[in-house]
Amino acid sequence: MSRIPAPPSRLLAPSNNSGQGNALAKRKVLTDRDTNSSPAKRSRNESFTDADAIFDSPSRSTRSQIPITGRASFMPNTKTKTENLPPAKTHRASLAPKSMGPKTSSKSSLMPKTGTRPTIGARHISKSSLVPKSETKAAAENPVIGKPKRAAWDVKGRLLDMEAAFNVVLKEKDTNKSKIDILEHQLMHSEEESAKQVGNLQKDLRDSKITIENLEFKNSILERRIKSLTSELSARDDEVLGFKTTISQMTTSNAGTEALLSSTKHILDERTCRVKELDETVSKLDNKIEDLTRKLVDGETMRRKLHNQVQELKGNIRVFCRLRPLLSDEVKENGGDDTIQHVNILDEKSLEVSKGDLNSSSMSGLKNRGTDRFDFSYDYVFGPNDGQGCVFNEIQQLVQSALDGYNVCVFAYGQTGSGKTYTMEGKHGDATHEGVIPRTVKEIFSAMNIAKEKGWTYNVAVNIMEIYNETIRDLLAAKGSANLTHEIKRVDKNTDEVMVTNLKHTEVETEDHVHHLLKQAKQQRAVAATNMNEHSSRSHCVFQLKITGKNSKTTESCEATLSLVDLAGSERIKESGAEGQRLTETLNINKSLSNLGNVMLALGQKSSHVPYRNSKLTHLLINSLGGNSKTLMFVNLSPLDACLNETLNSLRFATKVNQCHIGKATKQIKK
Repeated sequence: MSRIPAPPSRLLAPSNNSGQGNALAKRKVLTDRDTNSSPAKRSRNESFTDADAIFDSPSRSTRSQIPITGRASFMPNTKTKTENLPPAKTHRASLAPKSMGPKTSSKSSLMPKTGTRPTIGARHISKSSLVPKSETKAAAENPVIGKPKRAAWDVKGRLLDMEAAFNVVLKEKDTNKSKIDILEHQLMHSEEESAKQVGNLQKDLRDSKITIENLEFKNSILERRIKSLTSELSARDDEVLGFKTTISQMTTSNAGTEALLSSTKHILDERTCRVKELDETVSKLDNKIEDLTRKLVDGETMRRKLHNQVQELKGNIRVFCRLRPLLSDEVKENGGDDTIQHVNILDEKSLEVSKGDLNSSSMSGLKNRGTDRFDFSYDYVFGPNDGQGCVFNEIQQLVQSALDGYNVCVFAYGQTGSGKTYTMEGKHGDATHEGVIPRTVKEIFSAMNIAKEKGWTYNVAVNIMEIYNETIRDLLAAKGSANLTHEIKRVDKNTDEVMVTNLKHTEVETEDHVHHLLKQAKQQRAVAATNMNEHSSRSHCVFQLKITGKNSKTTESCEATLSLVDLAGSERIKESGAEGQRLTETLNINKSLSNLGNVMLALGQKSSHVPYRNSKLTHLLINSLGGNSKTLMFVNLSPLDACLNETLNSLRFATKVNQCHIGKATKQIKK
């Protein structure tokens, strides 16, 4: 008897157990792989797991309720859809659902929800609706399926049919698994694509937000700009309205202006005719001015000639006498009386001096006035009330002679305290008390400016020196040059004109510059106290201006030296009470002044020999005393009765000088 085959359940048990184990392993792998995935992915995976559990369950009742080919009805027909798919990928986490599109349907949409077990009764799935066309065709080709049901006693045949059917089911399962793998790979690919698209969309969203923020910021700027432009436009509108108003006003004004212009043109035509007439008149006047200019030049030449003749008529050596007033301290000592007793000024050219016995009890030194009177006459006599301006007015013409090219010398003679330095220098900066030197400087520069209109241009140089103990000292010399020696030498062998060696000559262009040099020289001059004066000058001070001029219109030129000399005190030794160094100074001063008297005497007597070289003073003044100069001497008198003897000596010396005739002065022409 042949062996009966094992029941199908026993034959299928290993396969079912193996299938159940595979399903459990598969669910575990899917569960582990999708632990970190999103909830949607986990739900989808659970749906796949539940579906596999349904088909792989070993329960006969379940298998009997679901047809063998029923599982295939849950899956779409992918025969034609998987032909052009890319190779399957093993990483499921990168799949994105969006990439599947309409070609594949989600597995979760075909499977029942998680936590429920599908049943035929619940779903009402008919066998015909679950069997796809492909399985129907397969059933038609499968003889087992197509055969009629065997009889109950034909256990072996039924077993064979069940084995054949089981093999078909296993084959279909393997086919479905491969299809599921393909679908899973497609799902993973779709998820990857979806993730990329989501990332791109998120990036685009961030970029869009940034763009929106930028646009909002630009929009706010534009809104503010619009507001600013709106306000500016409003201001411009107001300005335009103002312009329109102004234009309207100007239009009205323009009509008046045009009317005025018309009348002005008429007046202009009249003025043009008048200008033509005036041009003709101006032309005639220009010709007349040229004639007058020529006459003026000729008149200037004649004026210089006549001026020189007048000065010659007055005498080349002129003597002015000046009696100073009593000082405030002297008035107090005289009991408040400022009357000068022993000198009486008769008129502007003569004075009288009275002499009596000396009395020590009287400040005037006179006890009784006798009949001893002495009369003196000079070119001009200035009394105590004549100021500095009055004195300068009389010598102002000599300054003009210097500009005309004649040498001029003015020197002050007298005892210490008689007012020589005050007459020559005065007080700088005080218009009332300025002396001859500052007033002369002012007159020189003033006359130079006036002469410019006549074509004259001048250059002026200054030098200041003193003769101390018969030695010449340069008062403008720089520090460190005190050891230089200064000698008097002739400029040319053919003339008697002299010069001083190593003497500093400073070019000056302004009056202030000259005053600065005077201040510097005054600080260098030698002074000392004597019985006659607390600040007695112990030297002869010589201030010289070298003037050169040229006339651009007449081509004339001239050159002259203006010397202003403040002589040292002329008192005798017994009157000064000098001792030691002061005695030596007094001896040299008296020697030079005595030699000055000798020179004047020789000139008055027309002597063939004039002792100019006997002293530095007369040698230096040879150009002024030798007949080639206009010379003026101030004899200064003290009002004190105690100085009566020195006053008489000074007046006698002045008379001697006034009697001299040194000849005609000649004009110095620059070579």
